[in-house]
Amino acid sequence: MAGNTVTALVPLKALAAAKTRLAPALTPAARQDLAARLAASVCDACVACPAIDAVVLLAGDDDAAAVATGRSVTVWRPPGCGLSAALAEADAAYADAGATLVLAADLAGVRAAELTGLITAGARGPAVVLAPTADGGTGALLRRPAGVIAPAYGPGSAAAHRAAAAGVLVVAVAGPRRGRAR
Repeated sequence: MAGNTVTALVPLKALAAAKTRLAPALTPAARQDLAARLAASVCDACVACPAIDAVVLLAGDDDAAAVATGRSVTVWRPPGCGLSAALAEADAAYADAGATLVLAADLAGVRAAELTGLITAGARGPAVVLAPTADGGTGALLRRPAGVIAPAYGPGSAAAHRAAAAGVLVVAVAGPRRGRAR
């Protein structure tokens, strides 16, 4: 891949560790099922998006990797490290992509048209397009070229991504951030 291609990166932690904030309301099996269904929906939206050339699921374990089964999605197993480190590893692996679009695996109801809008907003690189979450996190992050800024996930990541992009066009967009299942 090279040039003007867009590779979507969808990180999904080990399913047994997913959705722990919902523990008071859901059983471990129900939380794992919810996380898998949300990630499958995000992957399906990426596959359906004509502006995305490849979809890569960064799977935290074999159960997470199974989400890609039957989908046009490549599974990549990052070493046991945090989200930012896993994405940095993926950046190195997909450095030839024209752009990378990192999407939270728990974006409920994301649609291909929203992803196209996000990608279009960053069509003139170098650019960073952010879809911040209500709590200051980053629901979606388009980077053109792929490694124009390093990933900086964690509390306040939207502000960290914006600061890291000093000197680069930064576009903040509203979608796809609604309904993120925490």
